[in-house]
Amino acid sequence: MDKKRIIGIILGAVLIVAIVVIAIVSDIAKDKNSNQTIVEESETSNSTFLADYNGEDASWDDSIAEHITLNGSTASSDKNNVTIDNNLVKITKEGIYVFEGNFNGQIQVETDVKVRIILNGVEINSQDGPAIYVVNAEKVYITAVDGTENKLTDTTNYTDQEPTATIYSKDDLIFNGTGKLNVIGNYQDGIVSKDDLKIWNGNIVVEAMNNGIKGKDSVKIVDGNINIKAQNDGIKTTNDTDETKGYILISGGNIKIEAGHDGIQAQTILNIEGGTIDIVSGEGSNSSNVSTTTNDMFFIRGQWGQQSNTFATEEDSGSYKGIKASGNIVISGGEITIDSADDGIHSNSDINISQGTITVDSGDDAIHADGLLQIDGGNLTLNAHEGLEATFVKINNGTISITASDDGINAGNKSNAYTTTIEINGGNLSINMGQGDTDAIDSNGNIYINGGTINITAQSAFDYDGEAKYSGGELIVNGTKTTSITNQFGGQMGGQQMPQGGQMYGGPRGI
Repeated sequence: MDKKRIIGIILGAVLIVAIVVIAIVSDIAKDKNSNQTIVEESETSNSTFLADYNGEDASWDDSIAEHITLNGSTASSDKNNVTIDNNLVKITKEGIYVFEGNFNGQIQVETDVKVRIILNGVEINSQDGPAIYVVNAEKVYITAVDGTENKLTDTTNYTDQEPTATIYSKDDLIFNGTGKLNVIGNYQDGIVSKDDLKIWNGNIVVEAMNNGIKGKDSVKIVDGNINIKAQNDGIKTTNDTDETKGYILISGGNIKIEAGHDGIQAQTILNIEGGTIDIVSGEGSNSSNVSTTTNDMFFIRGQWGQQSNTFATEEDSGSYKGIKASGNIVISGGEITIDSADDGIHSNSDINISQGTITVDSGDDAIHADGLLQIDGGNLTLNAHEGLEATFVKINNGTISITASDDGINAGNKSNAYTTTIEINGGNLSINMGQGDTDAIDSNGNIYINGGTINITAQSAFDYDGEAKYSGGELIVNGTKTTSITNQFGGQMGGQQMPQGGQMYGGPRGI
């Protein structure tokens, strides 16, 4: 092959490569220019502002907001993107909408994108249905402007039977802003989301004929001042078909709840990481929702008798618990005060407490778990019918003071997942028992004491049906140090023998 032909082939190959490179560079340039255009549009469009907005920041760009002035049964807008018809202001486009004034009607959202509602000093009295009704949206943010007072009230009758609350959303609902938001639920609930409900911050006051704040899939509270008076439950979730949903997370804020029934109720998991929580449920531990009933038979001092137990009759009257979850409860911080007719803190599964200050006055159990109740830390002051109750009570650390009228710590067989046991490995425990057939530490199974300081004042220090082992720690019973776990049968040290043909009976168990 001659040199000219070789050079020609090389030049041809170079030309082809050059053309390909130019084409690639051209495409990249086109893509780059296209991306730059999108970025420029995104910086100035409502769409991208709301797409990037997570709800934490209560400020907004007023230049792209639409202002709606409410005036009695009418309203006016400066951009006319909303539909105003009779007593209805309807939002159908993504954007920021600032409301001010008084209105006898309803704000309604029906779109498939994000919407932000700014309440800048409004009073809305709905004549039919919710004051704010989100029929459809990707997410709706509600901001109460700093320094303003806003009041939303619904009516006692709804033409549309689906919504149940003064603020009712079928999709995600997020609250922020440090202004005051008063929500009056005359029909049923105060605030409801059929999806996720999140409170970043704010000053929210809710009065409701039924539930105060309800999110189907979740309720998350990051910060803010929240005051709830509800004739049924204070805060709750309802999704019981998806185990990843139906949870409540509280990481901060000041929450005060007066609930006719449960204060806080999670359908699955309840996690408290911080904040100040003050709950009165069922009118408190001394309310009429607590009744006295006759429980287990026992044999004491040569005769048969019956134990009168005081507890909230949930089967007859509903649930009056302070904090309640069908799944696990995890408390890793915060200051919690509960005055409840029924259990103070109740889980149908497990409870873990690692930090925080917890004060409970309860008509039944102060803290109850069907499965494992594990305490790794914290400061607990409990005044109740029974202090701690679970299938497996495990105390590793913490300062715990219990005043109880039945059992101080009780392990009963309520879950097949655990062996009925009370195990104390550390911490500082003070147990002060009432008079009568009461036990400071009562297990239908085993008792293991491996460490910690336990100071007991009681007629009966221990009652157990399985085995008991002392391996360490400081144990003080009625002012005397001891290293033995003496069993109590039927309310007297050492027990009493039942009539001929009978058997030893360990006394009444907590319910």
